[in-house]
Amino acid sequence: MCNYIVTVKGVESITRSKDSIRAFRALGQETRFKILDLVSSKAFSVGELEERLGVSQSAVSQQLKILHEAGLVRLRREGKYTLCSINHSLLEEVRNLLNMLLDRRHMFSL
Repeated sequence: MCNYIVTVKGVESITRSKDSIRAFRALGQETRFKILDLVSSKAFSVGELEERLGVSQSAVSQQLKILHEAGLVRLRREGKYTLCSINHSLLEEVRNLLNMLLDRRHMFSL
């Protein structure tokens, strides 16, 4: 039987890693990746995304729901519109995770 001691810092690291893994899963679909590319420069309404991507409003809404649940985008109501913008802080965590892998630094001490 193995016993692992996890410090508070370790728990935070694992939580951030799980958030990053959820983000990786959400990025695994072309339309979602395109949405992120668009909203990286400015906020877009669902209608604007629909127009730019050439897909239905319901398809955009479904993809936004997944991106929002993964924490990659922020949604806010402005009048009758829902505006979508990128969550830079989570993408920064994803980038840090990739850098750790590229630098061959271990995230978990197992």
